[in-house]
Amino acid sequence: MKAISEKVSYLQGLAEGLNFADGNPQGRIVGGILEILDEMAGTLSALRCDIESIKDYVESLDEDLCDLEESILQAEREIVEFECPACGEELYCEADLLSDEDVLEITCPNCNDVIYINDGSFDFDYDADEPEKISRSSSPS
Repeated sequence: MKAISEKVSYLQGLAEGLNFADGNPQGRIVGGILEILDEMAGTLSALRCDIESIKDYVESLDEDLCDLEESILQAEREIVEFECPACGEELYCEADLLSDEDVLEITCPNCNDVIYINDGSFDFDYDADEPEKISRSSSPS
């Protein structure tokens, strides 16, 4: 499909080739209409460029908002600090994992010592205002 400006240019060429605007009233009307169509085609072309720029900008904003939302959601997660009793390595995990019904065993990546098992063999008190470290109440079986 040809662009509107190309179609208007074609019609202007036809009008000039037929000497349509040689002073008669109909010719002046058609010439005026063709001038208006040419201006409208230019305006539409500029609007099309503006819309593409706005579209790109909105997509960029959407990506930024998604990143911001993800950051906020991660910041709202409760994080629990672990300290390995064997080597002192500090580890962190989400508090939601500790209340999971499936058996969860957390081992120190530094020394491979078991730090936590959610089978009741470890004490766990978590206060969102003052997170406490997990401590072992008895040796895991």
